[in-house]
Amino acid sequence: MTRRTDAWALWLPLLPDLVTCGFFVTVWANPLVFGPLSVRTAMLTMLLEFFLVHATGFFTVFANDQRGSKWKRIGAMAGLSSFYVLMISAFALSFHEWWPLLAFAWLLAGKVAFVWTSRPDPGDPDGGDATFRGMAAWAGSVVLFLGGVAYTSIADIPRWGMTVALQPQFGLDMASTGLWESQPHRVVAFGALYFGAMFLAKLFWAAWGVWRSRSFRAP
Repeated sequence: MTRRTDAWALWLPLLPDLVTCGFFVTVWANPLVFGPLSVRTAMLTMLLEFFLVHATGFFTVFANDQRGSKWKRIGAMAGLSSFYVLMISAFALSFHEWWPLLAFAWLLAGKVAFVWTSRPDPGDPDGGDATFRGMAAWAGSVVLFLGGVAYTSIADIPRWGMTVALQPQFGLDMASTGLWESQPHRVVAFGALYFGAMFLAKLFWAAWGVWRSRSFRAP
């Protein structure tokens, strides 16, 4: 790989989390900026992220298993992706909507890009060390997700632009007693904090990757 290719491989996987964080912050400030489905999209995105956090552990193992061929690893990841696509398709069909598939594809692309570009080092021929590091990163994402759920459920989260007066326009069940539907600013704040934290964590990971690659190239 050239240095330019190496740079793209390190920094490009950070963009999905940064863009998604920006989406949540924008909806939090102006909940109708992307139309009446903005808040529902944000809420569904966090539900889809729950499934993908679960899937990332499997993606990590498949991508870093150097004992199998490249096409075997790609096939395993494609098969697992197809399973989740079918599951989310059934979920979207029950809501008579197609846009959840777009949200899922966006999140899935970010997960696969990060896992696939976290390649084993030259001194890790079987990919064991890379798998360990990837599973540690996956465990960190689980902690961030569960911690974000707990914090935004308990803490006093500001509504910002999501005022009570605007809430009937969000397309949610106003009679619901569920926390996310009755107080949707909490799930939007959760998304902003979670994806922002994921971006910062991956930024640190990428910087560490640059340091590791330079240490291996040093004479």
